[in-house]
Amino acid sequence: METLLHYINVLNNFIWGPPMILLIFGLGIYFTCRLGFIQKYTFKAIILSVKKDGGSGTVSSFGSLAVMIGATVGTGSILGVTTAVAEGGPGAVLWMAVAGVFNFAVKYCECAAAVKYRVKRAGEYVGGPMYVMTRVLKMKWLAVVFAAGTLIMALTAGALLQANSIADVLREGYRINPWWIALATAALTAAVTIGGVKRIAAYSQWLVPVMGGVYLFISLAVILLHLPQLPQAVWTICSGAFTGKAAAGGVLGSVIYAAFMGAVRAIGSGVSRSVMCTEAGLGSAAIAACAAKTRGAARMGIISATSVFWTVFICLLSGLVVVLAGNWQDPNVYAANLCNSAFKTVPYVGTLALVFSLIIFSFTTIIGWSYYGEKALQFLGGDGWSKPWRIFYVLVCFAGGGLGTAFSLGWTIAPDAFEIGLTTRFTWGLSTLMMTWMTLPNLYMLWRLRHKLKQDAERNLPKIF
Repeated sequence: METLLHYINVLNNFIWGPPMILLIFGLGIYFTCRLGFIQKYTFKAIILSVKKDGGSGTVSSFGSLAVMIGATVGTGSILGVTTAVAEGGPGAVLWMAVAGVFNFAVKYCECAAAVKYRVKRAGEYVGGPMYVMTRVLKMKWLAVVFAAGTLIMALTAGALLQANSIADVLREGYRINPWWIALATAALTAAVTIGGVKRIAAYSQWLVPVMGGVYLFISLAVILLHLPQLPQAVWTICSGAFTGKAAAGGVLGSVIYAAFMGAVRAIGSGVSRSVMCTEAGLGSAAIAACAAKTRGAARMGIISATSVFWTVFICLLSGLVVVLAGNWQDPNVYAANLCNSAFKTVPYVGTLALVFSLIIFSFTTIIGWSYYGEKALQFLGGDGWSKPWRIFYVLVCFAGGGLGTAFSLGWTIAPDAFEIGLTTRFTWGLSTLMMTWMTLPNLYMLWRLRHKLKQDAERNLPKIF
């Protein structure tokens, strides 16, 4: 497993090195400038997101937005931030935020384009980058690549990783048998996802505000308890953005090289996790946007882009808390355990609040990515695959919750066969690789549509606000 993980990480480090960093940053800056700093509409769009929209669609615009936020926050805002800090150092947090600001414009573009070219299948509105690539660019093969990446991302980052995280945090904190947790996770997933997008949106609409409120409360508690160390933590994040975790050598050249490579790792970790956190550039959120009741593509595009604001806000909280009170320098503390080391500094309620937040965050990610994977499979195989997919997805959640933690309890049956697919580090590595399959085709699509997107924004956004 370690050998395979090593090669995956080498490939990911190459892909998410300077070329990808420049591509994502460049496109975010380009669209920000071309659309007249569209971020200026953020707070007006937040107000717009909670208003009723009388347009055609399957679920409300707020319901669609809740699905987007729920699908990203679990993976990105806790696990994504902590893994970025563990791999790239505290500076990765700053680069996540910077990339997120510019990716607001990217999120608008991909969601607006998807809604504009959505179609009606099996009685509901569906769409996403794969439909735009097929209908507008006439590149079916590229659409297949994107849809395949979405499908695998749904199974890894959506089902395996999140179910494993729920089981792991409950086993670590309360010594609950992971198989019972897996069974409960699978049952709850089935109860929601079998009902399709309407039920997923309905649950996300009340789960997302609750989980956000609890997480905000406990994060502020950690910050207040460590208030004297706050300036140092902020400085560590800011300075780490340009030095990373690289160890300095004994001579000037080694120091400069180590600092440079450390900064590259910090930027790469931050940018890649920013894409996963906000889904801006990934293209998956556009699938949820297409289900919304809306009177126009630009209107739903700007509402969808507000998910970037909320996600970046929660990511900054997570990063600050981890650097302020967590054991981020300990190589043996990773993912959810890294967050736990910070939140447990709050007496009595810290660990409990983290456990509750992580469970809800992860669960909303599970149900959100179930929908993304279903729409990708529907595009690839037809309408008849929806119900089989939902059943299979529930089984994958069960496997991810139970088998992924069995090794730490001493379970030794065929370890190599299961450990490869279910350890946290491997699943993160595979998810990042699949993220590339989605990101590159999606960014190419946006570049090809750049002139149409600019014209539509100039014509429609002023009318909305």
